Amino acid sequence: LGVEYDGKSGHLTAKAFVASEGLASLLKRAPRKQACLDFIESCQNPSGGFGGGPQQLSHIATTYASVAALFIVGGKDALREVANREKTKVFLQRLQVQQSEYGGSEYGGSFRVHIGGEVDMRACYLAMAVCRFLELNPAEFLDLSSMVEYIKRCQTYEGGFGGEPGNEAHGGYSYCGFAALALVGMEDQVDLFQLLDWASSRQQTYEGGFNGRTNKLTDSCYSFWQGALLCLLERSLSKGKEERKEENSSDEKCGNPFKKDALRNWILVCCQLVEGGFRDKPGVRPDYYHTCYALSGLYLTHNANVNVLLCNVRNL
Repeated sequence: LGVEYDGKSGHLTAKAFVASEGLASLLKRAPRKQACLDFIESCQNPSGGFGGGPQQLSHIATTYASVAALFIVGGKDALREVANREKTKVFLQRLQVQQSEYGGSEYGGSFRVHIGGEVDMRACYLAMAVCRFLELNPAEFLDLSSMVEYIKRCQTYEGGFGGEPGNEAHGGYSYCGFAALALVGMEDQVDLFQLLDWASSRQQTYEGGFNGRTNKLTDSCYSFWQGALLCLLERSLSKGKEERKEENSSDEKCGNPFKKDALRNWILVCCQLVEGGFRDKPGVRPDYYHTCYALSGLYLTHNANVNVLLCNVRNL
């Protein structure tokens, strides 16, 4: 890989995820499988969770990246062999904010990204996704009702979700908030039509891609964040409440919640580089992050399985 893909060791597990995500979707297998599994296992801490590298602090993002990479590379067998489910439960419990801390009830029910770290919407989704990967029932050891109330407080007058209560609606945080609710079958707790109105307005008429916030430039990563959000919304709005709580329909497809041809052209013509990789937008360098989510957005343009979108991996 070129120098534009180099980075700090603190992001090694995240790189393992985005690299294995791209390779698995194209090659149906990851190279040097055992070496990858061994490395991820070395990043797991005795107190629970995974760090960005060996002997680094456990973080909810690198824990998600680690279990996602384990699943992509080795399937459920790798998750059972490597991930310590009981210690992960303790780690997630310690991350959830109680009503009496971190600014009081406004943040109660949310999750920190690491012990003593900041709180925002990403952590709610990542915690629920980790539970899904590891086949943990969050209702048994986490306060889901408080988490739902926190997410509801983050929905703005525009309809999207901010990273914290009072913040501007943002594509990444909106996906995280709504996907967290979808993973526990509580999508109907927020204003779905207001969210749909905001999200559908993010696809730009001229470029064909999505932006992340009102009056911002188009960015390839929102091909997934906004596109997947719209697919999940379509599923939620087209099914009854009881049906939405059933997650055994593996054949369910994403219909036409956005202009797929326009999005596909934006990704392939404007964001793909001849020498490889994908970029934010024309004029900037490619990177792991935008390569991962541009490819994920491209997948949406071919009738995505909505159950896959909840954790952004194949064949979950």
